[in-house]
Amino acid sequence: MGRVCGYTYSLSGMLEAMAEQGFAFERRIQYVLEKVKSNLEPGWTFIIFNEQQIRDHFKEQSLNGVDHMIQVKKPDNSQHLFLIQEKWKLLTNQREVSQFLDCCARILARMPQYTGQIHRFWVSRTVPSLNGEKSLQEGQCIVIQSCTSQTMLAINTILMVCEILERRELAIDIIGTIGSLLPSKEEAIVDPKNTFEPVSDFGEKRVLPITAKTVVMVNKMV
Repeated sequence: MGRVCGYTYSLSGMLEAMAEQGFAFERRIQYVLEKVKSNLEPGWTFIIFNEQQIRDHFKEQSLNGVDHMIQVKKPDNSQHLFLIQEKWKLLTNQREVSQFLDCCARILARMPQYTGQIHRFWVSRTVPSLNGEKSLQEGQCIVIQSCTSQTMLAINTILMVCEILERRELAIDIIGTIGSLLPSKEEAIVDPKNTFEPVSDFGEKRVLPITAKTVVMVNKMV
């Protein structure tokens, strides 16, 4: 239990709130993927698996590193497999990246007859660490990042899915049916030491939160 700026907090409560935000983000991804599926014409196959469904499908409960798997077959019989990891948290580490890449490899090892295209998505609130970024590049992953809101990040994800499937117009139509892209109060940082949400730094490699130890320089204009 701790106390900062007059507010009492507990570590367990903070961790529970962070976990709930992660689950909420996964539900948003599921929702927009279902919207894509419902807007496809007859002749398309678009099968969505969440993390537990992936484990059940392959009868292996240790496959915990991919949050969504999508199997797509287009009317021309071309196939696409999407393996997506979703992280709505301020910091990710090399271990999480390695777990994702390892899980992708284990899933593909259980699909020896699959000959279509494979797309690995690392979807996160902040950019990966330097080591994580290198591993994702080596694993031929697409990194999708936005710290604006969970809805914005979910929209960016389906934009990339539809772009690969050459159906960008589907994503554009779905955007018109989605609510506000602004962050909700539930997405606020739960760590009371952080006073502001991290914002995009327009090209810099790291996006860091502003904390109580941050030094801010103010130049007075005369």
